[in-house]
Amino acid sequence: MKRIINAVTIALSVMLIAACGRPSVPINERERENYERILAGKKIECAYGLDANGSCLKEGEDGIWPILAPDAPDV
Repeated sequence: MKRIINAVTIALSVMLIAACGRPSVPINERERENYERILAGKKIECAYGLDANGSCLKEGEDGIWPILAPDAPDV
């Protein structure tokens, strides 16, 4: 019984260490630069604003993805 408890404890510990590791989310260089500027308290100059990822919006974009429904017109 004691061996089972030790094995479960070790297994849970390994899973916790693996789950709490650094995430590997790819961020492009421009978004990283803007993120670091925001954290430093600097203002980012974008003619049409920023999206949620920290990228500058292009003309006509609003940063909101359209809801994709089967009968929705193409945007």
